[in-house]
Amino acid sequence: MKPSKTPPSDLLYCFFAIEIFSLLLLISSWGFVPHRHLHAKAWSALPVQLRHALGNDPTPLISRATDADSRKHTDSLESPRHFIDLDDATTEGLQLWGQNWADAKRVLIQRDSSLSSKRYGILPWQLEWSYKQLVNSWSPKDSTEPDLDQVIRAAADLGHYLSDAHVPLHTSGNYDGQRTGQRGIHALWETHAVEWLLYGRDLKACGKIDALSMPYDPVWTPWEVIQESHALVPEILAAERTWTALCAKRGQGFQRRGRTMHLAPTSSSLAIWDSLTNGHTWPRYCIAAQRIAAAWHSAWLDAGRPLGQSRSRTTWRQKLALYLPKRWSNWLLTDPNRP
Repeated sequence: MKPSKTPPSDLLYCFFAIEIFSLLLLISSWGFVPHRHLHAKAWSALPVQLRHALGNDPTPLISRATDADSRKHTDSLESPRHFIDLDDATTEGLQLWGQNWADAKRVLIQRDSSLSSKRYGILPWQLEWSYKQLVNSWSPKDSTEPDLDQVIRAAADLGHYLSDAHVPLHTSGNYDGQRTGQRGIHALWETHAVEWLLYGRDLKACGKIDALSMPYDPVWTPWEVIQESHALVPEILAAERTWTALCAKRGQGFQRRGRTMHLAPTSSSLAIWDSLTNGHTWPRYCIAAQRIAAAWHSAWLDAGRPLGQSRSRTTWRQKLALYLPKRWSNWLLTDPNRP
């Protein structure tokens, strides 16, 4: 059959690149691939005018979806932005839920001024600040034209932190089961299980995502999301104990990631894991995408519905190069003999 002359959409290019080269890349937080999938899925829910305000091309936004994780390696202030240890704060007798940062910081310093005020994480407040940063990027106070690159960076960061807020273990001091002899549970929930779902044959569609249908409050929605996530922590810890007992001997297998082989949960053991957690991972993933879209849309409205400026169209080779090792991307972009 003769191939169609109609070029694939931007999202198809992005998903194609993600699918082919995801195994070449390291995983962190929700995972490199899941974070980018979340941003792509959220983009698909945006109205046309909002897409225009974001440059009419999802590629830069999707490629920056993991910038916040990358900064952990160079910025010592970055890590607390990705979590809040509600259980540890409660154990210390501190009630941080719903407080503004000024009040929370005062309480934390009064309790122990020798420790960092960010010792339990600052995720809910970071979400509020990131939202304001996106609004300000779209509507600069000096009335100049918005800097599209700055808008993209702010939107990508807001999406990333909001994604992390949907991960239960980002709300607990026992984030990797290190206190209960359950190390590895972090990667099991948010990397192995999510990748298994994304690449599974029986993946269910998230359903229609509409950025206009879900309200987003920059102050209270983050706390509501975190409360939902934290409520799942006991279930996840209990499920891991049962899962380990059932799959300890045959639940791991060698998988290739890039040039190396590593042990990872098998598909059959991950199916058991999904059952033990009542299948909550995929709905959590879908609601995260919807809320990212809602957050972008709400910030755009608060900024006065700016129209933005379109970028020059990105070629398929430029899009694909985003997901390749540097030497391969250089070859793809510079070889004059490539079509």
